[in-house]
Amino acid sequence: MKERIFVAGAIGMVTAAGSAAAQAPYTAQAPPPGYGYAPRPVQSFGGPGTLAISSDMNLELGGQSTNNGGPSSWTFVVAPAADYFVIRGLSLGGQIAFTHTHLRETDDTGIVTSTDGNTFSFGARVGYDLPLGDLLSFWPKAGLAFDVSSLAGVNGNAIDVIVYAPLLLHLAPHFFVGLGPGLQSDLTASASQNGQSLTNPPKTTSYGLYFTIGGWTVPAG
Repeated sequence: MKERIFVAGAIGMVTAAGSAAAQAPYTAQAPPPGYGYAPRPVQSFGGPGTLAISSDMNLELGGQSTNNGGPSSWTFVVAPAADYFVIRGLSLGGQIAFTHTHLRETDDTGIVTSTDGNTFSFGARVGYDLPLGDLLSFWPKAGLAFDVSSLAGVNGNAIDVIVYAPLLLHLAPHFFVGLGPGLQSDLTASASQNGQSLTNPPKTTSYGLYFTIGGWTVPAG
């Protein structure tokens, strides 16, 4: 009698468990190690295939004025850049820049004259990013740029060497800001006015501590 009660109880438990399993929602289970495909590794800045878009060394809207009828001016500069990492750390890229300058002067007779000038620049560069932790990296870059300018009837051309070495702070995923020393110097320069070439046009060198801001993505990701 006891054996019959035990067998009946076991059958009832198995039937109830099967019914509950049929009614419960299905929960996907992660495949065991070595089964199926491996998850894609998380990309980081400077990894192969990374595309960085930034504004390096130039992002400015400023002005200058002088009292007692002295000259005043304002300048607008924008210089977007794009760099692609071909292998880990090694980037190849380019930058274009546009500068507009407005100069206003008053002569001794009180006559006011205004002059506007534009400079276009484009160039190529190479860089290498060195990670310094989870939030910092050092990304020095060097390249060449070709400038075309026009101001007060004087047209000029120049080939510049550009070096920029910012320390980047990665504040959020795919976003960074940076600060570092930069140098831009004319290797060659030529100028003309009214169709006549000017002899020994001046060469300029600019340097300072520059700010950069940008973001990055993986186009094929």
